[in-house]
Amino acid sequence: MMRGIPALALCFVVSLGAQPKREEPVGLMLQPGGAKLLRAGVETPLAAKAGDVLFAGDTLRTEAAAASFLFCPGKSSQSLAPSGEALLEATQIKVKSGQLAGAKPVASCFLPKVVRVATASQQHYGVSMTRGLGDEPEAKGTPADQLPAEVRAALAPIEEQLKADPKDQAALVARAAVFEQFELRADALLAYKQIGEQFPDAVWVKGKLFELGEAVADAAARAAAQAPTGGQTFALLVGVSKYQKLPQEQWLQFANNDATVFEKHLRSPRGGEVKAENLIRLTDEAATTAALRNAFQTFLKGRAGKNDTVVILMAGHGTVETPGSKGAYVLTYDSDPQDLSGTALPMEEIQNLVEEELSKVGRVALFVDVCRAGNIGTIRNTTVNRVVEQMGDIEGQMLGLMASRPRELSYEGPEFGGGHGAFSYFLLKALNGEADANGDNIVDANEIINYVQREVAKATNDKQHPREFGAMDNVIPFSDISKPGIELTRLRFPYIYISGTDEPALLAAQVQQGALASELGAALRRFDEALDAGRLLPDEPDSAFAALRDLESRLDRVGFHAQQNRLRVALEDRGQQVILRYLTGDEIPQTRDDFNQGTKWYEAARQLTPESLFLNARESFCSGRTLLFDKRFAEAQDLLEEAIRIDPNGAQGYNALGIAYLEQADFTQAIPAFRDAVRLAPHWAYPLHNLALAYTEVGDYQNAIRSYQEAIRLRPTYGYLPYNLGLIYQRLNRRRDAERSYRRAIALGPEKPEPYNALGSLKASTGKEREAETLYKQALEKSPSFLAARHNLALLLADQKGREQEAVALWRQNLAQDKSFLPSRLSLAEHLAATDPAGAAAEYRAVLAERPEYVAARLALARALEASGDAAAALAELNRAAAAEADNAVIPERIGDLERSRGRHAEAEAAYRRALDLAPDNAARRRISRKLRR
Repeated sequence: MMRGIPALALCFVVSLGAQPKREEPVGLMLQPGGAKLLRAGVETPLAAKAGDVLFAGDTLRTEAAAASFLFCPGKSSQSLAPSGEALLEATQIKVKSGQLAGAKPVASCFLPKVVRVATASQQHYGVSMTRGLGDEPEAKGTPADQLPAEVRAALAPIEEQLKADPKDQAALVARAAVFEQFELRADALLAYKQIGEQFPDAVWVKGKLFELGEAVADAAARAAAQAPTGGQTFALLVGVSKYQKLPQEQWLQFANNDATVFEKHLRSPRGGEVKAENLIRLTDEAATTAALRNAFQTFLKGRAGKNDTVVILMAGHGTVETPGSKGAYVLTYDSDPQDLSGTALPMEEIQNLVEEELSKVGRVALFVDVCRAGNIGTIRNTTVNRVVEQMGDIEGQMLGLMASRPRELSYEGPEFGGGHGAFSYFLLKALNGEADANGDNIVDANEIINYVQREVAKATNDKQHPREFGAMDNVIPFSDISKPGIELTRLRFPYIYISGTDEPALLAAQVQQGALASELGAALRRFDEALDAGRLLPDEPDSAFAALRDLESRLDRVGFHAQQNRLRVALEDRGQQVILRYLTGDEIPQTRDDFNQGTKWYEAARQLTPESLFLNARESFCSGRTLLFDKRFAEAQDLLEEAIRIDPNGAQGYNALGIAYLEQADFTQAIPAFRDAVRLAPHWAYPLHNLALAYTEVGDYQNAIRSYQEAIRLRPTYGYLPYNLGLIYQRLNRRRDAERSYRRAIALGPEKPEPYNALGSLKASTGKEREAETLYKQALEKSPSFLAARHNLALLLADQKGREQEAVALWRQNLAQDKSFLPSRLSLAEHLAATDPAGAAAEYRAVLAERPEYVAARLALARALEASGDAAAALAELNRAAAAEADNAVIPERIGDLERSRGRHAEAEAAYRRALDLAPDNAARRRISRKLRR
C-alpha cells in the first residue's frame, strides 16, 4: 500500500547552501528621524531604527525630518532631507526625490557581513543547549598587548577614532567587525554588547550576540570538558502518522509504528542497549515542531560528544512548499500547510545543525523514510529527496539512507512485518541480523546499505529504490547479532510512549535508594502534575516553574536539563496553538484573550531560553495583536514591526500589520502588507481575505474578487470566504453570484448566522419579503443574540402594514441587549418621529450620548424637538451642529427656517445669509435667495 502523501523519509531534494549567505552591507542607519526603510524585494516599508544595516537595493524614505546614515562605498556620512527618497545601490546613492545634504567623510566604514534575511527559527536555541555547560560563561576579552600584531594594526585607526569619541558608532561597529574577522569571538561578543547598548533595536546586533554567545559558551564547555570516555549512542526516533492540520485521508498508517519498533531494537542487547535517558521517541501528537526542534538540539548540540553516535530515524511527511524552491520542510504533528515556514521544521535548519555539530560528535546515522506523491493541503507535493541528499556533502562520519529516489513513491502496508514502511521494515531486518552477509555476527554500515537497497527494490517490484548519502567507514558496526534481538512480526505497539521521560528510568539515573529517591520522586510527580494540568506559567499556583526550581537541586545537569526541556516544549506547543488558530482567520475568530495568552506562553518560554530571537518575535507578534483589540495602534504597530524585523520570513507579522492599517482605514499601507504576507505564505487564505477587504475599500472590486477566488481555491471548506465574496457581488448588484456565494457559505457552515442574514438582505432588496423574513429568522435561530439579523428583520416588518409594533419590539430587544447598537436606535428614532416626536428625541439623545460628534443625529434631534413644540431646544441643537460643521450650508438654512417660523425675521435673515455664503451650488443659492426675499 502506498503512503498517501509525499512524506518525509527525509527525502531531501533541493539544493541547500551549507549556511545562510552573508553579505556586506553598504550602510548603517545613524539617526532615523522617523524615516521608513523599504527592503529590497519587500513591499511594506517599516520604521527605520538606529543601527539598521542597509543593503544594496534598500530604499530610504524620510518624512518630516532628515535621516542620517553611513554609506560605506563612499566612506561618508549622509543626510537625506525631509520628504526625500533614496535608493541605495552597490556603489552609489540614487536620489528619487528630495536631496542629500551634509555629506561628511568618515575615517573608516567597515561593516561586518550579515545575513540579509535572517531565519528566526535558526536563532532559537543557543547558549541554553550548549553541550556540557551549566551557566553561561562570562566573556573575557584579550588584553590589548596580547592581541596578534595584525589585529592591533587593523584596530589602530579605529582606536584613534574612539579616543576622540568613545561613542563613535561607526568606529564601534568597525572594531567589532575586526574582532569577528580575526575570529576573536569573546572580544567580538563584548564589542557587540557595547553596540547593542547604543542600538537596542538593531536586530542584526541581536543576531551577532546570539551567534557569538553560543560560540563562546561552546568553546568554554569544550575547554572544561573531561577527556572523552567510551562512546554512547543517542537516538532520536520520529514517526508521525497523524497530523492535526491534515485531513485523515492524508494521514499515514504505520510511521508511528516504525519509530516504536526501532526503539525496541535499540533498547535490545543486539541494538546496543541504548539507555532510556539517551533515547527520545516522538510519535503523532508528541511529535510537535517544538519537540522535534528541541530534541535535535538536545542530542546534536547539548549532549553527544566526540566519541558518541547519534542515530536519527524520521518517518512521516515532508514536502517542498513551492516547486523549484529551497523551502523543504518536515511536517510535524502541528504543522499547517497554509504556512509551513511558520509552523513546520525547515530542512535547512536540520542541515545547518548537522553541519555545525557533526565535527563535535563521533558519527551520525540518519535514516529518513518516506517521500509520497499527492497533495499536502493545497501543496502539490514535490519530493524532498534532493534536499536530504545534499546533506551528503557535509564533512564528517555520517551514514545517510533515504527511502527512495527522487520522484519515486515510498510504500507502506501490513505486508511489511504486520505494518511498516517498506524502507523502515527492511532497515529493521538488516539491523536485526538479516544483513550479516559475511556471517561474522556483526552488521556493519556497508551491509545495511546493500541489504536495504536490494530488499526494498525486490519487495516493491522495483518501484522504490533507497539511496545512500554521506560518508562513513563501511566497517562501522551497528548490530551484534550474537546477542538477543527482537521478533519483528510479533510486535504490536498501539500506544504512544516517549522514552527518556518516564519516572523510573530517570530515578535510576539519578539516585538509587533511600530518602533522596523518595523526595525526588515526589518532586517529579509535582512537576508532572503541573505539566498535565497545564499550570505552565510562573505566576500560577503550583506551577511547573515552581516544581522545576525544586528539581534543580535534586538532579544532575543532564537530568535537570531534560525536565527543563519538557517545560520548554510544553510552553512552545501552547504558543504554537495560538499561531495555528490565527491561520484559520475569520473561520474561527480569535479574541483578545487568545493573543494575550499567547504572549504569556512565549514570555514564559523566553525565561527558559532568553537568547531566543524566535521566541522574541512570537511574543512581539502576540503582544501587538493584543494591543489592536485595545485600539492602541501606534504601540501595536511598533511591536508587529519588531516581529517582522526579527522574523522577516514570517507571514503572520505582515498580515497583522496590514490589519492594523486596515482598522485605521489606511488602505494604501494595508495592501502592500497583505501582499507581503501572501508572498511569504502563498497557501494561506487569511491574508488574501484581508487583501480583498482592502481592495474593496479602495473600490478595486476586480482584484478583491480575484483575491477571494484564490482564497477559496486554497481553503474551499472555509465558509467565511464565499460569504464575504457574496457581499462584494451584492454591492456590485451581481445578485445571482451573490446568492450563489451565500448559499455556498451556508452549506459550509450551516450553524453560522451571517450568510442567512446576508441572503435575507439580498431577498429583501428584490422584494421577496417572505423569503427574507424566513432567512432572518433562521439567522436568529442560529444565534439569538445576532443583532444585525434582528435589526434587518425589524426594518422589513416596519414597512409592512400592521406589523410596525413588531418592528419596534425587535429594535427595543436589540437595545436591551446592547444599548450602543446605533443602527437599531437610529431606526427606532426615525420610526417614532412620525408618531411620537418626543420619543424620537429621547432616542436621538441616546445616540448623541454615545456619539456626540454625530451631526446628522443632532440635526434629526432638532427636527424631533421642533415637531414636539420645543423650538428653543431645537435651536440650541442646531447651533451645536453649526459649531461642529461650520462650513455646512444646510445647518444655517435650517436655523433660518426655524427662526422664521418663530417670527424672528432678523435672526432668520442673518442665518440665511450665512447659508448663502456657504451654498455649494447654484440650486442651493437660488433656494436660499428665494427664502431671503420672502
